[in-house]
Amino acid sequence: MPLHRSLVELRMLLGAGHLTATELVTAALEALARTQPTLNAFVAVHRARALAEAARPGGGPLAGVPIAVKDNLDEAGVPGPAGCRAYRDRIPPRDATAVARLRAAGAVIVGRTNMHELADGITSANPHHGPVRNPWGRDRHPGGSSGGSGAAVAAGVVPAALGTDTGGSVRIPAALCGVVGLKPTRGLVPTGGVVPLSPTLDHVGVLTRSVADAAALLAVLAPAAAEPLARPGRGRLRLGVLEGFAADADGPVGACFAAALRVLEGLGARLRAVSVPRLAEAGRLLGRIYRPEAARAHALQLAARPADFGAEVRATLERGLRADPAGREAALRERELLAAEVAAAMEDVDLLVSPTTPHPAGPLGAPGPATYLAFTCPFNLTGQPALSLPMGLVDGLPVGLQLAGRPGEDARLLWEAAALEERLGFDHSPAGRGV
Repeated sequence: MPLHRSLVELRMLLGAGHLTATELVTAALEALARTQPTLNAFVAVHRARALAEAARPGGGPLAGVPIAVKDNLDEAGVPGPAGCRAYRDRIPPRDATAVARLRAAGAVIVGRTNMHELADGITSANPHHGPVRNPWGRDRHPGGSSGGSGAAVAAGVVPAALGTDTGGSVRIPAALCGVVGLKPTRGLVPTGGVVPLSPTLDHVGVLTRSVADAAALLAVLAPAAAEPLARPGRGRLRLGVLEGFAADADGPVGACFAAALRVLEGLGARLRAVSVPRLAEAGRLLGRIYRPEAARAHALQLAARPADFGAEVRATLERGLRADPAGREAALRERELLAAEVAAAMEDVDLLVSPTTPHPAGPLGAPGPATYLAFTCPFNLTGQPALSLPMGLVDGLPVGLQLAGRPGEDARLLWEAAALEERLGFDHSPAGRGV
């Protein structure tokens, strides 16, 4: 059975009776077992439960489709440590809202994906479970913090996975693993039942094999979005090319970005340069907001079990505990100024466009430079929807194109991304790489 199928294709096969839920879930579990020694994408597998659910699929829009969830999203009765040994005994009583909506739609959760500890990092090198490896190169990291979800989708284990995104943690692994990653408008998908990193900035997002798959998942996760998603966008697309972003990308990524812009122009898009000076401050603002919020969220556990936190995360939390609360409040005010500046820049454009990351995936074990966040974190601060779409390869490794829409205009973002995806024609399968 071909593993590299989209969610939409699999639903068609299931609906037509060409495939049973048991066959599909069994194939996913076999792929998981085969790739786990190489990729280390999962920290828990729900084999018995998944097969039992597949044997009695319901009639929802995702009935019988295997999906993975990141280790920081709650599942009732299942340990949910968010990649952190200090929380190994944490067993939530109920599903996260996003997980509950997947189950109600008939999805079969096959397992929990490996991640950067507490979602605080961009390489998915977990000190307790080991690093996730990139399907496009086992000597490369997959990005983070939702690296296990990105690797699982890229390797064809599952057609879709849930992730979370506080500064780019869905879009970065999507870009580096050659899949689609969507961070919806802040609040559109509830964060209830997510182990927090930063309540102000956390988003639940999806990693999929196609834009259509991301739209299908969003319709389930955010029912209010279902009707707009069914209506195509209208008019000629006006794109704002963020000044300075392309210049910050290394040469090959910049060349891929320029080629993608030519494809957009071929689709009839009108491009114009857009300047948002405060974007240069986004990384600083992100740190001043998320570190004290993370410290507050995990202070009790840090005091009780400090040795059970990895050194990297422990240092972040300790720094957050020392932070002056006034610094966070000032950063929140500056965040509003940034959002206003972005909104003003978008008065004459429909979407903003940039590379997703300035570099492809780095070597396994190397620290992830903060520059990976440069293009993604501004849209966690503004809360607007943003999507990473594969745009090409650099030295055999995928890189992504980021599109960002106005808050609440997730449907327009997805429709335009789908049109571009078709023209770019990216081959999502990391074939021949032993995955």
